[in-house]
Amino acid sequence: MSNQAVQGIPNQESPKFQRYFVLLFIALAGGVITKLPYLFWTYYVPLMNATGITNTQIGLLSTAYGLVNFICYLPGGILADRFSAKKLVVIACLGTALVGFWYSFLPGVIWLMVIHMAFAITTVFVFWAAMIKAVNNLGSAKEQGRIFGSFEGARYLIGIIVSYGSIAVFSRFAEEVGGLRGVILYYSILLVAAALLIGLFLKESKAVPAGKGEEAKPKLTLKDFLAVLKYPPIWMCGILVFCAYANGCFGNYVSPYFVRGFEVSSTMSAFLFTTAASISAVIAAFLGGFLADRIGSRVRYISIIFVLMALFSAALLVIPVRPALLWVFYVPTILEFYCYYSIKALFFSTIDDVNIPKHLTGAASGVISLVGYAPEIFIYVLIGQIIDTHTDSFLGYQIAFACMVGTAVIGAVCGFVLMKMIKSGKAPKTSGAA
Repeated sequence: MSNQAVQGIPNQESPKFQRYFVLLFIALAGGVITKLPYLFWTYYVPLMNATGITNTQIGLLSTAYGLVNFICYLPGGILADRFSAKKLVVIACLGTALVGFWYSFLPGVIWLMVIHMAFAITTVFVFWAAMIKAVNNLGSAKEQGRIFGSFEGARYLIGIIVSYGSIAVFSRFAEEVGGLRGVILYYSILLVAAALLIGLFLKESKAVPAGKGEEAKPKLTLKDFLAVLKYPPIWMCGILVFCAYANGCFGNYVSPYFVRGFEVSSTMSAFLFTTAASISAVIAAFLGGFLADRIGSRVRYISIIFVLMALFSAALLVIPVRPALLWVFYVPTILEFYCYYSIKALFFSTIDDVNIPKHLTGAASGVISLVGYAPEIFIYVLIGQIIDTHTDSFLGYQIAFACMVGTAVIGAVCGFVLMKMIKSGKAPKTSGAA
């Protein structure tokens, strides 16, 4: 493959400082852009109080977002393989900010669903695969754990800083409606700032023309795209993401569980949830990426972490719901989150493990995302409906935690199966060179 930078982003042969500087810019956008579509998890109860929607309707918001995401993953991957990553990232940030300004009016549930569908267009179709392709190209096959781990670590760290900033904004208002509006505007303004910074400081790279000692970057062809679709290991990578992401979806019910079960305030719940996610995410991303490269297989590392995830998820299920046991419950929460974020940091590092050529990274990430992120289409509305039906018990939360155990076990099994598939050494038959 060419030594040129791919789609306007420095590649694995660029100086290390330049690569990590670019990584930081991409992490800035990635750390902020998903805050708005997933705002309801940190501010679950305030959103219900401010808009009058139910648990089931909050689930419908996630379903609307997830369903359009599902439709956008494959075409988003094709888009990323054909256009400049820099331009796509800038457009996505500005588009998400504009939808965020609309969101700040806190309209009724129908318009909230439309808003979340619009978020799917900007954050997934335009942004997601472009982000993954840019990061993947910054490291060789042997560096993917460290590259993605460093990226996710930086993205989480930025996410932590801005999340605590949102709590500070929320707490400045005497009532929840004003606080929620303030948080939404805060994230929207940050996205505008991220777009301006990337637009100003992230330079487009000039491609080296073919015939001058360099081979031109292979173009995505229909044959190549179909080869990726027919390649079983890439679908198995998607199943690993599905199991981990489903576990994370169920784990998000920890936030309202703090309020309903352990009787803490909405502000305290946001603080506890953000802190648990923050501590585990940053440590897991940096450490997980390093350890995965050290053992020589991202898939093997993910499989081991799935086993630990099952154990910590089981602890959430069996600890009694009593305010006095809040901190007993909180410890396995942090550990379970560590497992989730450790795997999440490596979601797309497996692309090189299964021998996908660099110029097909966008298409491969589209397939993985199509399978992997499907849980958000149905999980939230399902659990939300159960919670609404059984308001006098914690059955909905207990089902969510039981499902966390199940998805972790399935993920571990699938991980070990994928390891055997990788040993076959086969690669998809494509028209372009890697």
